[in-house]
Amino acid sequence: MAKNILLTGSGGFIGKNLKEYLSDKYNLFCPRSYELDLRDFKSVKDYFDNNEIDFIIHCATTGGVRGCEDPDTCEEDNIKMLQNLLEVKNNDVRILTFGSGAAYAKDRNLHKVKESQIGEVIPKDLYGKSKMRIAQLSLSREDVLCLNIFACYGKYEKESRFPSYAIMQNLKNEPIVINQNVIFDYLYITDLCKIAEQFIKHWPKNKVINLTPTNSISLFEISEIVNKISGYKSQICFKNPGMNYEYTGDNTVLLQEIPDFKFTSLEEGLSQLYYHCKNLLNEVL
Repeated sequence: MAKNILLTGSGGFIGKNLKEYLSDKYNLFCPRSYELDLRDFKSVKDYFDNNEIDFIIHCATTGGVRGCEDPDTCEEDNIKMLQNLLEVKNNDVRILTFGSGAAYAKDRNLHKVKESQIGEVIPKDLYGKSKMRIAQLSLSREDVLCLNIFACYGKYEKESRFPSYAIMQNLKNEPIVINQNVIFDYLYITDLCKIAEQFIKHWPKNKVINLTPTNSISLFEISEIVNKISGYKSQICFKNPGMNYEYTGDNTVLLQEIPDFKFTSLEEGLSQLYYHCKNLLNEVL
């Protein structure tokens, strides 16, 4: 049983939620990037020499920010961070890392893609290439688990990200402006934390797993649910007509590993996020 867990990227959306969720169950080590440079081998080795680590949850990453070009070093930096952890850890220490649907090449329609399809199409972007390579590396090892996220939502996400953006617009009685409608697999952050904890306790047979709910949803449908929760009907506008590429993954492997898992419904998850955003807005006002 893991007692001391190194959580990298604890300042980000996923890491911050995992830190909060696991903090009363495990002894967490949560160094920030200025305390532990994962790209620097000596920095990583020194950290492990000075701390007893039983398990690693690797959330730290670079690139993949919507609307921003990936740094030139994005691909190699993401690979180097994982490789350094693999080189310095003890053999019995396992690494749970987070991949992305971008590994499947997201500049095309992705409809319930399966883990077996990784590598069939090479991503054009550096971030996607890095996530593809990390998934392929995970398949070759018993001590690395790669959980591919397609879309995740919940508290601590940036207000510019759906569905927080839609909620904040509604709370301000302003229109919800969508660039183009898209179908996503939106996983509630608490579900992600529960799944991660399950795999800390029970290491799965499969080493690459899509972390997606069964039911997909469009941005328009999310906006409609937000309007229903609020009671105020924000106007829903689109900058571009039609549908953009779908971005969904098959979760058969996940449900084979955790067959009794119950996903949080979009209505429940969005309701919890709505009241979280409402409280934040009230604090500002």
